[in-house]
Amino acid sequence: MSKKGNQKESSFLIKKGGIALSVKAGGMITQYLFVFAVARMLGPAALGSFTLSFTVLQLLAILGLLGLDNLLTRKVAAAKAANRPEDIKSAFITSIKITAISSVLLSLLLFVTADYLANTVFHKPQLSTHLKVMCFALAPFVFINIHAAAFRGMKNMIGFTLYKAIIPLFNVAFIFIGYYSALNISPTLGYMISCFLVMLLYGIAWNNYSRLKEVVAVETTTMKEMALESLPMMITGSIFFILNWIDNLVIGIFRTELEVGLYDTAFKIASASAIILMAINAIQGPTFAEYHSQNDASKLKKSIYSSTKMLFYATLPFTLFILLFPEWILSFFGKEFEIASTALMILAVGNFINSITGSVGILLQMTGHQKPYNIIILYAAATSIVLNIILVPRIGITGAAIASATAKIVQNLASSIYVYKKFGFLSIYLPGIRQPKAASTHSK
Repeated sequence: MSKKGNQKESSFLIKKGGIALSVKAGGMITQYLFVFAVARMLGPAALGSFTLSFTVLQLLAILGLLGLDNLLTRKVAAAKAANRPEDIKSAFITSIKITAISSVLLSLLLFVTADYLANTVFHKPQLSTHLKVMCFALAPFVFINIHAAAFRGMKNMIGFTLYKAIIPLFNVAFIFIGYYSALNISPTLGYMISCFLVMLLYGIAWNNYSRLKEVVAVETTTMKEMALESLPMMITGSIFFILNWIDNLVIGIFRTELEVGLYDTAFKIASASAIILMAINAIQGPTFAEYHSQNDASKLKKSIYSSTKMLFYATLPFTLFILLFPEWILSFFGKEFEIASTALMILAVGNFINSITGSVGILLQMTGHQKPYNIIILYAAATSIVLNIILVPRIGITGAAIASATAKIVQNLASSIYVYKKFGFLSIYLPGIRQPKAASTHSK
């Protein structure tokens, strides 16, 4: 691999990745601002109540979306490329109709079962009110995701990601209003109001941006056909949900709301390094697909090598900083958060290993190996569930951190081994490790 080729690939990643990084950074900053506001003003227990109710919302949203967000992105992108605005409108309207039915039914289900979940599953009677409030946020949240998916299909990345920054920002404003006034606005109530406001804003923005008002929608697929086509995507989304949120649920079942709040804060801090990986993933997908279609193993190897090397040097200082000063970092959220320092260090190590293996998941999905990758993440999810159930009741949030980090390491190392067997090069970057010669990208 030539030095000049590596520099060219790195320059491309810095230029394109910088744009994606800026968009995603804005969303993460507002999420940290929300966590900070709740932690400092209301305490870790209030943050834990919100996290548990939001986790339930996320799970139901995946079921309510039925994978239609990913399918809609694909259909809108294809229709846009073919210059068929009527197909864009048809796919969008069909998705809205399906999710309107599914989200309303799931909202009713959550409202009816809120007391049971709070008392029997989580053993926290006070959580019932938060769950009932969140049931009203479910449909708006699903509609926001459908609009965001449509924007993504139109290649409007701001429209795709902006809601992740706006909702927490609105919620912070409501928390401040409630804190400094006689109004009793909990984080869950603030989130519900924020979802309604953002849903309205997204509806207006989509109507103005898409310019489809005068376009006559021609139904190309029925609601049933579209729902059946999207279901496999929902299954994949459910597995990723388990990987990202099962620890919060298990802590909520076996431990206290206080510990949920402590763990969620540590998890979000440790995940800050992942923003660079997410930015790289956003631009590497099409690149991997292009090189694979050309059967250009050399360029594919250069691309993964350059991105992983960049990730190593970008995330190493952050990881070392967390490992050296975990209590000091957590103290910004409140003195009581310092007891989550061990969990923070474990999570940071897990995220670092995730980074130095590179965009391995995107690589497998973009090169026709999505089925083996789904099996890998299924095993990782099972690992997370088993370890959480075993460790959390015994050692609390430290156990959850061990389970999360272990599952992440299993997922990424297994994916890297699969890449090595299929392509003949390592996706892992460590100084001093020489890369073997790449095999054909079409090897089976």
